[in-house]
Amino acid sequence: MFNLNFNVMKRLNVIFAASLMMMAAISFTSCQKDDGDTTDPLVTTMQEGDEVDSYFDETMSEVDELTYENDSKSQMDMAVINSMGQGTRTRKTSWEGDIRIDTVTYNNFVNGNARFERVKNGQIIIRTTGHYLGETFIREVSFNNFTINGNLIEGNKRIQKTSQYTYEIQLENGKVTFSDGTTHTRTMTRTRTMVEGYDTPYYIWDDVYTIEGSSTGVNRQGNAYTHQITNALVVRMDCRWIVSGTFNVTVNNNSMSLDYGNGVCDNLAIATINGRAYEVRLRK
Repeated sequence: MFNLNFNVMKRLNVIFAASLMMMAAISFTSCQKDDGDTTDPLVTTMQEGDEVDSYFDETMSEVDELTYENDSKSQMDMAVINSMGQGTRTRKTSWEGDIRIDTVTYNNFVNGNARFERVKNGQIIIRTTGHYLGETFIREVSFNNFTINGNLIEGNKRIQKTSQYTYEIQLENGKVTFSDGTTHTRTMTRTRTMVEGYDTPYYIWDDVYTIEGSSTGVNRQGNAYTHQITNALVVRMDCRWIVSGTFNVTVNNNSMSLDYGNGVCDNLAIATINGRAYEVRLRK
Protein backbone atom coordinates (compact mmCIF):
# COMPACT_ATOMS: atom_id res chain seq x y z
CA MET A 1 0.00 0.00 0.00
CA PHE A 2 2.89 2.35 0.71
CA ASN A 3 4.25 1.97 -2.81
CA LEU A 4 0.83 2.70 -4.28
CA ASN A 5 0.50 5.93 -2.32
CA PHE A 6 4.06 6.97 -3.06
CA ASN A 7 3.74 6.46 -6.81
CA VAL A 8 0.44 8.30 -7.08
CA MET A 9 1.82 11.14 -4.95
CA LYS A 10 4.86 11.43 -7.20
CA ARG A 11 2.59 11.58 -10.25
CA LEU A 12 0.48 14.32 -8.69
CA ASN A 13 3.60 16.34 -7.91
CA VAL A 14 4.73 16.08 -11.54
CA ILE A 15 1.40 17.21 -12.95
CA PHE A 16 0.53 20.00 -10.56
CA ALA A 17 3.92 21.66 -9.94
CA ALA A 18 4.16 25.27 -11.05
CA SER A 19 7.38 25.05 -13.03
CA LEU A 20 8.59 21.46 -13.39
CA MET A 21 12.17 22.59 -14.07
CA MET A 22 11.19 24.97 -16.87
CA MET A 23 13.00 27.85 -15.24
CA ALA A 24 16.06 25.83 -14.27
CA ALA A 25 18.96 28.19 -13.59
CA ILE A 26 21.74 28.03 -16.15
CA SER A 27 25.46 28.63 -16.26
CA PHE A 28 27.04 29.77 -19.49
CA THR A 29 30.00 27.68 -20.61
CA SER A 30 31.16 29.87 -23.50
CA CYS A 31 29.94 33.39 -22.88
CA GLN A 32 32.21 36.30 -22.13
CA LYS A 33 30.78 39.64 -21.09
CA ASP A 34 31.41 42.66 -23.24
CA ASP A 35 29.92 46.10 -23.61
CA GLY A 36 26.33 45.70 -24.68
CA ASP A 37 26.07 42.12 -23.42
CA THR A 38 22.38 41.55 -22.64
CA THR A 39 22.56 38.23 -20.85
CA ASP A 40 22.46 39.57 -17.29
CA PRO A 41 18.78 40.64 -17.02
CA LEU A 42 17.69 37.48 -18.81
CA VAL A 43 19.70 35.06 -16.70
CA THR A 44 18.87 36.97 -13.52
CA THR A 45 15.17 36.73 -14.33
CA MET A 46 15.46 33.00 -15.01
CA GLN A 47 17.34 32.33 -11.78
CA GLU A 48 14.93 34.48 -9.80
CA GLY A 49 12.00 32.72 -11.47
CA ASP A 50 13.50 29.39 -10.46
CA GLU A 51 13.36 30.44 -6.80
CA VAL A 52 9.80 31.75 -7.12
CA ASP A 53 8.67 28.57 -8.85
CA SER A 54 10.24 26.47 -6.11
CA TYR A 55 8.02 28.23 -3.56
CA PHE A 56 4.86 27.57 -5.56
CA ASP A 57 5.97 23.99 -6.27
CA GLU A 58 6.51 23.40 -2.58
CA THR A 59 3.00 24.60 -1.78
CA MET A 60 1.61 22.10 -4.31
CA SER A 61 3.63 19.28 -2.76
CA GLU A 62 2.01 20.23 0.55
CA VAL A 63 -1.41 20.19 -1.13
CA ASP A 64 -0.78 16.75 -2.63
CA GLU A 65 0.40 15.30 0.65
CA LEU A 66 -2.59 16.63 2.57
CA THR A 67 -5.40 15.83 0.13
CA TYR A 68 -4.52 12.48 -1.45
CA GLU A 69 -5.95 10.51 1.45
CA ASN A 70 -9.16 10.96 3.48
CA ASP A 71 -11.53 11.40 0.52
CA SER A 72 -14.53 10.13 2.47
CA LYS A 73 -17.37 12.64 2.18
CA SER A 74 -18.54 11.80 5.69
CA GLN A 75 -15.30 13.03 7.21
CA MET A 76 -15.13 16.47 8.83
CA ASP A 77 -11.97 16.56 10.86
CA MET A 78 -9.43 18.67 12.65
CA ALA A 79 -6.16 16.82 12.40
CA VAL A 80 -2.60 17.71 13.27
CA ILE A 81 -0.24 16.29 10.63
CA ASN A 82 3.45 16.87 11.27
CA SER A 83 5.20 14.50 8.83
CA MET A 84 8.23 14.12 11.09
CA GLY A 85 8.73 17.87 10.97
CA GLN A 86 8.97 20.77 13.38
CA GLY A 87 6.18 23.08 14.50
CA THR A 88 2.56 22.25 13.73
CA ARG A 89 0.40 21.81 10.63
CA THR A 90 -3.34 21.47 11.25
CA ARG A 91 -5.91 20.49 8.63
CA LYS A 92 -9.64 21.14 8.92
CA THR A 93 -11.80 19.35 6.35
CA SER A 94 -15.40 20.24 5.49
CA TRP A 95 -17.77 19.87 2.53
CA GLU A 96 -19.97 22.19 0.47
CA GLY A 97 -22.06 19.82 -1.59
CA ASP A 98 -19.56 17.94 -3.74
CA ILE A 99 -16.72 20.37 -3.02
CA ARG A 100 -14.22 19.29 -0.40
CA ILE A 101 -12.58 22.16 1.48
CA ASP A 102 -9.28 21.67 3.30
CA THR A 103 -8.02 24.58 5.39
CA VAL A 104 -4.44 23.97 6.48
CA THR A 105 -2.93 26.14 9.20
CA TYR A 106 0.85 26.32 9.69
CA ASN A 107 2.69 27.45 12.80
CA ASN A 108 6.47 27.53 12.31
CA PHE A 109 6.14 24.23 10.47
CA VAL A 110 9.09 22.51 8.76
CA ASN A 111 8.07 19.49 6.69
CA GLY A 112 10.42 16.57 7.33
CA ASN A 113 9.49 15.09 3.93
CA ALA A 114 10.14 18.24 1.89
CA ARG A 115 13.13 18.88 -0.33
CA PHE A 116 14.00 22.09 1.54
CA GLU A 117 13.91 22.72 5.30
CA ARG A 118 11.75 25.83 5.01
CA VAL A 119 9.58 27.36 7.74
CA LYS A 120 5.90 27.82 6.86
CA ASN A 121 3.29 29.98 8.58
CA GLY A 122 -0.28 31.01 7.72
CA GLN A 123 -2.93 29.10 5.79
CA ILE A 124 -3.44 27.25 2.51
CA ILE A 125 -7.08 26.78 1.43
CA ILE A 126 -7.81 23.90 -0.96
CA ARG A 127 -11.13 23.35 -2.74
CA THR A 128 -11.43 20.04 -4.62
CA THR A 129 -14.20 18.69 -6.84
CA GLY A 130 -13.92 15.09 -7.99
CA HIS A 131 -10.79 12.98 -7.91
CA TYR A 132 -7.54 13.06 -9.86
CA LEU A 133 -8.18 9.57 -11.28
CA GLY A 134 -11.86 10.22 -12.06
CA GLU A 135 -13.57 11.83 -15.05
CA THR A 136 -14.01 15.13 -13.21
CA PHE A 137 -11.27 16.87 -11.28
CA ILE A 138 -10.99 20.54 -10.30
CA ARG A 139 -8.71 21.84 -7.59
CA GLU A 140 -8.41 25.47 -6.50
CA VAL A 141 -5.69 26.63 -4.12
CA SER A 142 -5.46 30.01 -2.38
CA PHE A 143 -3.44 31.47 0.50
CA ASN A 144 -4.18 33.44 3.66
CA ASN A 145 -1.15 35.30 5.06
CA PHE A 146 0.95 32.28 4.05
CA THR A 147 4.74 32.63 4.23
CA ILE A 148 7.74 30.44 3.44
CA ASN A 149 10.89 31.54 5.28
CA GLY A 150 9.21 34.90 5.83
CA ASN A 151 8.41 35.39 2.12
CA LEU A 152 4.69 36.07 1.54
CA ILE A 153 3.03 33.80 -1.05
CA GLU A 154 -0.12 35.01 -2.82
CA GLY A 155 -2.24 33.98 -5.78
CA ASN A 156 -4.94 31.59 -6.95
CA LYS A 157 -4.07 28.31 -8.61
CA ARG A 158 -6.60 26.21 -10.52
CA ILE A 159 -6.04 22.71 -11.89
CA GLN A 160 -8.70 21.19 -14.12
CA LYS A 161 -8.79 17.86 -15.89
CA THR A 162 -9.81 18.53 -19.49
CA SER A 163 -9.42 15.01 -20.90
CA GLN A 164 -8.30 11.61 -19.69
CA TYR A 165 -4.61 12.49 -19.68
CA THR A 166 -4.61 16.29 -19.93
CA TYR A 167 -4.71 18.94 -17.22
CA GLU A 168 -4.88 22.70 -17.51
CA ILE A 169 -3.05 24.61 -14.77
CA GLN A 170 -3.61 28.32 -14.21
CA LEU A 171 -1.93 30.65 -11.73
CA GLU A 172 -3.65 34.02 -11.37
CA ASN A 173 -2.26 36.98 -9.44
CA GLY A 174 0.74 34.95 -8.31
CA LYS A 175 3.08 36.99 -6.18
CA VAL A 176 6.01 36.49 -3.84
CA THR A 177 6.85 39.37 -1.52
CA PHE A 178 10.35 38.75 -0.23
CA SER A 179 11.46 39.62 3.28
CA ASP A 180 13.37 42.64 1.92
CA GLY A 181 10.14 44.09 0.48
CA THR A 182 10.84 43.32 -3.20
CA THR A 183 8.23 41.42 -5.21
CA HIS A 184 8.03 39.00 -8.12
CA THR A 185 4.67 38.55 -9.86
CA ARG A 186 3.52 35.68 -12.04
CA THR A 187 0.44 34.86 -14.14
CA MET A 188 0.66 31.50 -15.85
CA THR A 189 -1.24 29.04 -18.01
CA ARG A 190 0.07 25.53 -18.61
CA THR A 191 -1.31 22.46 -20.35
CA ARG A 192 0.20 19.16 -19.20
CA THR A 193 -0.48 15.94 -21.10
CA MET A 194 0.70 12.43 -20.31
CA VAL A 195 1.81 10.89 -23.61
CA GLU A 196 3.44 7.68 -22.33
CA GLY A 197 3.13 5.55 -19.20
CA TYR A 198 -0.63 5.59 -18.72
CA ASP A 199 -0.74 1.80 -19.18
CA THR A 200 1.35 1.35 -16.00
CA PRO A 201 -0.50 3.56 -13.48
CA TYR A 202 1.53 2.42 -10.45
CA TYR A 203 4.93 2.62 -12.10
CA ILE A 204 5.99 6.22 -12.71
CA TRP A 205 9.42 5.84 -14.29
CA ASP A 206 8.11 5.21 -17.81
CA ASP A 207 5.87 8.30 -17.68
CA VAL A 208 6.40 11.02 -20.29
CA TYR A 209 4.65 14.42 -20.25
CA THR A 210 4.41 17.35 -22.61
CA ILE A 211 4.08 20.91 -21.32
CA GLU A 212 2.71 23.89 -23.25
CA GLY A 213 1.80 27.42 -22.23
CA SER A 214 3.10 30.83 -21.26
CA SER A 215 3.55 33.17 -18.30
CA THR A 216 4.02 36.87 -17.68
CA GLY A 217 5.02 39.00 -14.74
CA VAL A 218 7.37 41.57 -13.26
CA ASN A 219 10.62 40.60 -11.53
CA ARG A 220 12.22 42.02 -8.39
CA GLN A 221 14.10 44.64 -10.42
CA GLY A 222 10.82 45.96 -11.85
CA ASN A 223 11.41 44.46 -15.31
CA ALA A 224 8.44 42.97 -17.17
CA TYR A 225 9.01 39.48 -18.57
CA THR A 226 7.24 36.85 -20.65
CA HIS A 227 7.91 33.14 -21.06
CA GLN A 228 6.45 31.37 -24.08
CA ILE A 229 6.86 27.67 -24.85
CA THR A 230 7.32 27.59 -28.61
CA ASN A 231 7.71 23.80 -28.98
CA ALA A 232 6.19 21.56 -26.34
CA LEU A 233 8.60 20.68 -23.55
CA VAL A 234 9.01 16.95 -23.02
CA VAL A 235 9.58 15.63 -19.51
CA ARG A 236 10.55 12.03 -18.78
CA MET A 237 10.24 10.79 -15.23
CA ASP A 238 13.46 8.78 -15.62
CA CYS A 239 15.43 11.98 -16.38
CA ARG A 240 16.08 14.92 -14.08
CA TRP A 241 16.13 17.43 -16.97
CA ILE A 242 13.72 18.42 -19.72
CA VAL A 243 14.74 16.31 -22.74
CA SER A 244 13.39 18.37 -25.65
CA GLY A 245 11.38 21.45 -26.57
CA THR A 246 12.04 25.17 -26.76
CA PHE A 247 10.85 28.33 -25.03
CA ASN A 248 11.50 32.04 -25.32
CA VAL A 249 12.18 34.50 -22.50
CA THR A 250 11.72 38.23 -23.03
CA VAL A 251 12.77 40.83 -20.45
CA ASN A 252 11.98 44.38 -21.52
CA ASN A 253 13.42 44.46 -25.04
CA ASN A 254 15.92 41.62 -24.55
CA SER A 255 15.04 38.07 -25.56
CA MET A 256 16.54 34.63 -25.40
CA SER A 257 15.46 31.19 -26.61
CA LEU A 258 16.43 27.94 -24.95
CA ASP A 259 16.48 24.64 -26.84
CA TYR A 260 16.58 21.51 -24.68
CA GLY A 261 17.68 19.18 -27.48
CA ASN A 262 16.28 16.17 -29.28
CA GLY A 263 15.30 13.77 -26.49
CA VAL A 264 18.65 12.79 -24.99
CA CYS A 265 18.74 12.85 -21.18
CA ASP A 266 21.53 15.33 -20.40
CA ASN A 267 22.00 18.72 -18.77
CA LEU A 268 22.98 20.51 -21.99
CA ALA A 269 20.89 23.08 -23.85
CA ILE A 270 21.46 25.78 -26.44
CA ALA A 271 20.65 29.38 -25.57
CA THR A 272 20.36 31.88 -28.42
CA ILE A 273 20.74 35.55 -27.48
CA ASN A 274 20.62 38.26 -30.13
CA GLY A 275 21.47 35.71 -32.80
CA ARG A 276 24.44 34.23 -30.91
CA ALA A 277 24.25 30.63 -29.67
CA TYR A 278 25.77 29.43 -26.40
CA GLU A 279 25.95 25.97 -24.90
CA VAL A 280 24.59 26.04 -21.37
CA ARG A 281 24.48 23.57 -18.51
CA LEU A 282 21.27 23.16 -16.53
CA ARG A 283 21.19 22.72 -12.79
CA LYS A 284 19.30 19.63 -11.69
